[in-house]
Amino acid sequence: MGNLRQDLRFAVRMLVKNPMFTAAAVITLALGIGLNAAVFSAVHALLFRPLPQVRNDAELVQLYRTWPGDMLYGSNSIPHYQDLRDRVDAFGGEVAAWTFVPVSLSADGQSERIMGNMVSANYFGVLGAPPVLGRGFLPEEAVDPGAHRVIVLGHSFWQTRFGADPSIIGRTVTLNGQYWTVVGVAREGFKGSMPMVDPPIYAPLMMQRELIPGYNLIEARGNNWMNVIARRKPAFTVEQTRQNLDAFLIQMREDYPDDYTESGIHLVPQKEAGIHPMFRSAQVGMSAVTMVVVAFLLLIACINVANLFLARAGERRKEMAIRLSLGAKRGRIINQLLTESVLFSVIAGGTGLLLAFWAIGIANSLTLPIDVPVDFDLSIDRTVLLFTLGLSVFTGVLFGLAPALQASKPETVTALKGEFSLEPGGKNRLTSTLVVVQTALSILLLISSGLFLRGLQAATSVDAGFEAENLLLATVDPGLQGYDRERSEVFYRELEGGLKALPGVQAVGLARSVPLSLNSSDRGVSIPGYEPAPNEGMSIRYTMVTPGYFAAMGIPVLAGRPFSVEDTRDGTPVITVNQKFADRFWPGENALGKIVETAGEDRVIVGVVKTGKYFSLGEEPQDFMYFAQAQVWSFPMTIHIRTTGDPEALGPLVRRELQRLDSSMPVADLRTMTNQMGIALFPARLVGITLGLFGILGMILAAVGIYSVMAYSVTQRKREIGIRVALGASWGQVVGMVVRKGMLLVGVGVGLGLLASFGASRFMAGLLYGVSALDPLTFFGVPGVLCAVALLASFIPAQRAASVDPMMTLRAE
Repeated sequence: MGNLRQDLRFAVRMLVKNPMFTAAAVITLALGIGLNAAVFSAVHALLFRPLPQVRNDAELVQLYRTWPGDMLYGSNSIPHYQDLRDRVDAFGGEVAAWTFVPVSLSADGQSERIMGNMVSANYFGVLGAPPVLGRGFLPEEAVDPGAHRVIVLGHSFWQTRFGADPSIIGRTVTLNGQYWTVVGVAREGFKGSMPMVDPPIYAPLMMQRELIPGYNLIEARGNNWMNVIARRKPAFTVEQTRQNLDAFLIQMREDYPDDYTESGIHLVPQKEAGIHPMFRSAQVGMSAVTMVVVAFLLLIACINVANLFLARAGERRKEMAIRLSLGAKRGRIINQLLTESVLFSVIAGGTGLLLAFWAIGIANSLTLPIDVPVDFDLSIDRTVLLFTLGLSVFTGVLFGLAPALQASKPETVTALKGEFSLEPGGKNRLTSTLVVVQTALSILLLISSGLFLRGLQAATSVDAGFEAENLLLATVDPGLQGYDRERSEVFYRELEGGLKALPGVQAVGLARSVPLSLNSSDRGVSIPGYEPAPNEGMSIRYTMVTPGYFAAMGIPVLAGRPFSVEDTRDGTPVITVNQKFADRFWPGENALGKIVETAGEDRVIVGVVKTGKYFSLGEEPQDFMYFAQAQVWSFPMTIHIRTTGDPEALGPLVRRELQRLDSSMPVADLRTMTNQMGIALFPARLVGITLGLFGILGMILAAVGIYSVMAYSVTQRKREIGIRVALGASWGQVVGMVVRKGMLLVGVGVGLGLLASFGASRFMAGLLYGVSALDPLTFFGVPGVLCAVALLASFIPAQRAASVDPMMTLRAE
């Protein structure tokens, strides 16, 4: 312990003695450690952090319905949820259901459209998170539909909307035109079963018809629209719980063969469901790539600092020789030097945390263009602090060990005389090796970043099947204001007419959903004369649209006609399908006039439209159906307005038209389709931009490292260069000699980096969209850019060396 204190005091003196060296080493390491801490914080929060303010979430599981085909994470009907709650022994009744639902809220003279959480009455009990004020929902509020208009406020919403008023319990607010009583406030930090979503309100499931007017979704067993979370008994393992669910399914297939013959239940532990399992594998892959990239960045920084320490070791050769001559053990000197390097890295880790705080603040300020209130809630918690501390110590040993070993074995006699050997020694070989490794890592980092940026470029230029430019969107829901269907039809008809009359408007159409909005609906279909293959999925995504929708979206009608005003509720049931749907069921035939049976009704195909992108830009072409909204009714609709000019400039006129028809009608998500596509592009943009910045930073670090090594090499060879110049060597010969050495090392590093990149590209192929994992532009362009930067980094010290005065150099020797 005494030696450690002595080593620390000496290390602090060395820090203070060389402030420029200290600053350079600390800043370089702080960049690497800080970025690793920030990325680890994000990965930990997204993939591993337990649900906040929830009792023992290791016992929680998410339950999904499955159907043949690719439907592995389907929703659950309310009767199915109730059977899971009442008939599965592994859960002992602790099964809760929930879903997001848009509502119109009015309180204190302010109206707004919010995305609430409709939950079963036992929701807070199953999660073990009773409200901090008031109460949760009572058992009787889970029995009678429409009988209990009560809500629990989310803690953040209570603070921001109601000023954290403790007397809020018992007060009323207006939801969808009806008075509801506030009975509780959720505890601070509680976000339910999705850790990144902070619902403003929670309402009882039995109030479905009041929250989603015009629909009765409670009793239909085949109406799957709920998420289900359950708490398994401690006596049941996950595997035993799955077996219990299998036995439950056997019972259900006997009792309800039409609903359960082909379906199953997929259990996912809560720790794997913080992000929807459909997206988790992609998120894990992206997280792994990002962590590897920042690890490479830190390794490049470590190599830079190791070179700095090697350079300083040359300056301390005489000090080390004196210590060894006086009897100091080599191990004692190595301990001293490692103490110095670890102290450097710990200080750099503390500085890096400041960078991580800044990066996390930027990430937390990001907003997604979706209805659901997303809260990333990234933070520097105890886990992140421990990770940063461990990484700092490891980093100190990593970059300090080689210089310590090198510095602790100087040529004692030569060092005591203050001379330098002209023979290439271990230190020169080590320095050269570090340059090669640094260059190889930089190539790997830059190519990885380049591939993702090329993928982002491809994603932004993909043909989505519609024209996104000059298109304005706005969502309205007359049902939330108490409109019945007849009144809503009049409202929509007048709204379309008023919007068409606005200046610059080319077409107006309405649709139940918007492409690339990460939500969708599907229906099972059957085709007369078509026999599905075993396990072939017959559930097709769909939406409801008005006659002007295809013109407003710029979706080409390839055959037949768009919907018309004659496709009424009492008219012939019709349907429009995309080309992929037509080719699947009637290859080589004309699909017009064919029959599609869905929801127990035969529908005639009247139009075939171009296949587009519906859920994500990276999806494979898939079937899609369009229903006439007059025949398959939906209260909430999104207005699509095609303009001749800037669509954003039309926003105030759209709001004015809505206010003219109904001053209390809230409008949500007034945005352009270009902004809407940002939802689909957000992950690719975030990863692409982040990796691009990391790649640029890596290239800068590599350039600085190459420059430092060459500058130090020139300093070490001043006497040799002075002799060469005195003997008649020209400026070009000296510059060429120095640059050739630098570029030889860079060339070896580039070759090794390309080999490593070829190997890594196989693992990245599944994460790239629209670009080959062996993209020629990236694999040829990146080495070219890095070689150009390395050439410049080598040239600067080379031309300085060529300008040396040989007489001054020789006189100094």
